[in-house]
Amino acid sequence: MDTSGSMRTPRHDGSSRCEYSILQAKSKVFRFFYQLHGNKIDIRTFNSGGNIISITGGFVDKFDAAMNALNSLSGKQCQGATALAEAMCLAADDLRFNYSNKAKQGDRLMVFGSTDGDENNSPRDICGGSDWQAKVEATYLDLPQVEFNATIFIGNVGLLSDSENKYGDYGDLYNMPPNGFTALSTPTTFEFLKKLAKKTGGQVETVKDSDVGDGSNDPW
Repeated sequence: MDTSGSMRTPRHDGSSRCEYSILQAKSKVFRFFYQLHGNKIDIRTFNSGGNIISITGGFVDKFDAAMNALNSLSGKQCQGATALAEAMCLAADDLRFNYSNKAKQGDRLMVFGSTDGDENNSPRDICGGSDWQAKVEATYLDLPQVEFNATIFIGNVGLLSDSENKYGDYGDLYNMPPNGFTALSTPTTFEFLKKLAKKTGGQVETVKDSDVGDGSNDPW
């Protein structure tokens, strides 16, 4: 779960993307245990490089434990930059390290990533740098392969750029009203996430700030 500064962007009802992403996560946890019949889940938040936190304290196998962890989050705590590549690579590596044998027996290794930002803060030795996309893709396509699923917050109109904004997030996209910003073509990062999901058998959900609901209308 992206908890960078841009996730404080207000949505149509005055809540933030940060708050809405918590609702979505609760919906996904329910589906993971009761529809996908998942075994274990590790819920993590990330923002600046080196600041990945497992709010479940590692992998847990109980629905209540996962929900209690999500209930401990606050929609007011989002701040910092976006070490997206670091979070993605460590998630895949840890799944593979812990559950490769299960995968060989037919279990699916799955990452659900929720973000509104562009990679801009990952350490170079943990999938960062100008070639971060190639590093991330190689990590997910390694065997046993890890399925990537993306939830992408895309704002309301066009794509907006802010190299530095008042929310304290550097290089993120979509996180401010359009006044004074320049519309861009489809951002490379989000196109990459969509392609990675397709290559690994995952799904993609896009969320506008004008979308209504409780976060349960996702494709999983």
